[in-house]
Amino acid sequence: MFRQSVPSMSFPALLDLVVTERIVSLASYIEVSQDDYLRVGNPTEDQSAPVRSLAFAGSIVPGQLPPKATGVYHDRLPCVRLTKPYFEGTVFDPALAGRYFRAHAYSVLDLDDPSIGAGEKSDAAAWVCGIAYEGHLSPFFNAIAFDTSSKMHPMRAVRNLGAPSCLFIYQPFADMPFTECSMTLKYNVSKGFYANVGGWVKATDFDYLSALPAAMPKLQLVSGGGQLQAGGGGTVQVALVDGDAKPLVRSTTLYLEETGGYLPKKRIDVHNGCASFKVMATGLDAGDKFKVKVGFRNYSGVLDVPFEVV
Repeated sequence: MFRQSVPSMSFPALLDLVVTERIVSLASYIEVSQDDYLRVGNPTEDQSAPVRSLAFAGSIVPGQLPPKATGVYHDRLPCVRLTKPYFEGTVFDPALAGRYFRAHAYSVLDLDDPSIGAGEKSDAAAWVCGIAYEGHLSPFFNAIAFDTSSKMHPMRAVRNLGAPSCLFIYQPFADMPFTECSMTLKYNVSKGFYANVGGWVKATDFDYLSALPAAMPKLQLVSGGGQLQAGGGGTVQVALVDGDAKPLVRSTTLYLEETGGYLPKKRIDVHNGCASFKVMATGLDAGDKFKVKVGFRNYSGVLDVPFEVV
């Protein structure tokens, strides 16, 4: 697991990240003048008052998950734009004494949100939150599931939706708690960020594209592939490994796709990090070549197994 911070966010917002096992919230705060702060009658008053059918059960507090809500389909709103409350900088850090901030927006990723379907809550997920040019946060989404057909990188996916990337949460397995997931957080160097989890390492450059494959599980070919008799078959064995090629003793499901031949099963179960499947050279002639792509539901082609018919 890694937590990588990248000082490359252009919008001058202070970020507040809260991570729990099943919920993540990211809030943005913008700096205001002391006059603006003093002009507000009750700076800490927030948007918890009822608005039509919507009501919040509590106040917005830095370092905590946003309050639950009633009057909506779920008890946590996935994305909110804010105009208050206001805070003196020491609420975040003593180094911000004499500076003032206003809550601007927050975005929440809640795995118990019924609007998130099984297709998103899958192995090899990359949950992404973007920040627009005016500082508002976009809703979290699994960019790998969203762009499974185009194979677009999560950074490009969120950017193409109009909100440059801000936070990446790499969830290798659907049952892995967010507190154990690797993350990349972009922040504004003049404002910084604050999080309830530690272990952040500042990136030495802005090339964080390699973080995605580094965080995702790999597949290692144990046996199989190579030559097959025309009309015959063989067995392939694969193993789950991490980025350092160390075995992952886990159970999951792998998805198969062939460019030729025949696969009796297109989905195979992994038990204790190992799996096997059969491949048939049905309908092929000597000299034909094909491969079987092995991967996850949305993160396909993690391993290619080549075959040659003899």
